[in-house]
Amino acid sequence: MSIPNPYGQNPNPYGQNPNPYAPQQPPQAPQVPQPNPYQQAPGAVSPNPYAQQPAPGGQPLQPAGVPPQPGARRSVPGWLWAVGGAVVASAVWGGLLFTGTVGSGESSGTAGAEADFAGHAFQKDMCEVTGLEAFQKRYTLLESSEGARNQYASRQKGLDRSYCSRSLRDRDAGKDDLASTYVYSSAEWHKNTDPEGEFASRQRGYEDQSEDTYAYKTTAVDGIGDEAYLIAEQRGTDKDTVGGLTLAVREGHFTYEMRWSWFGGGPDDKADPPPAEEVEKMLTSDTKAVLAAMKKS
Repeated sequence: MSIPNPYGQNPNPYGQNPNPYAPQQPPQAPQVPQPNPYQQAPGAVSPNPYAQQPAPGGQPLQPAGVPPQPGARRSVPGWLWAVGGAVVASAVWGGLLFTGTVGSGESSGTAGAEADFAGHAFQKDMCEVTGLEAFQKRYTLLESSEGARNQYASRQKGLDRSYCSRSLRDRDAGKDDLASTYVYSSAEWHKNTDPEGEFASRQRGYEDQSEDTYAYKTTAVDGIGDEAYLIAEQRGTDKDTVGGLTLAVREGHFTYEMRWSWFGGGPDDKADPPPAEEVEKMLTSDTKAVLAAMKKS
């Protein structure tokens, strides 16, 4: 008689992180798992610690930075939650926009002699300089629910990074509105490499991910940093619903991104996102405010 291997098929926490800009896809049918001696008894399904909460504000935590699957509320076997939770947690610690090892200690190296961060100081807590005053004219920043505020920072020899995510609630949303809105604020200090050569290509590369039900459009933006780009995500077969807007900025060896993401509550949810023009104004205003605050700190 074979003995189940308790060390078999553990999720790889260092695997690829999910693409933060790709739209959510319907859940795939799970493969049959290997026998697990620690698995719950049949019928004992643990609540998913990462599932979207119905109200208020919805999406992750689910760890911050990884949006929930809109409308996906089916019960799922406990083993799948365990595997999925580990994968999602790995993605969070990798960061929505970053890959690598997260750390919170002091830098293990000094900035290269030619590195120019244009006065943007490293932030141990990115949320402290991400005030989102413009977004707060339309939204309320959630504070108490899981995933309402998450941040991490990493200082390494070649690269420093800092990240913040905030969950927002539309002030005009009805009590039954399950739509979720998130803003992600992330910065990188490139110590040993110059991001200029690939920055534009990285932003325009999102257009290559466009498919039948969603599309990306990258537009250059003047007046912010050395170069800046607005990446718009349009969803639906007619590409008539804005699902996300990202403003990416480079100044010297410093790069910054602020992303707004909206997720409907499901097929029965009548909520609509705000117009793209309104979101762009809020995004631009708050990006400029964050960059200015980093130069003052």
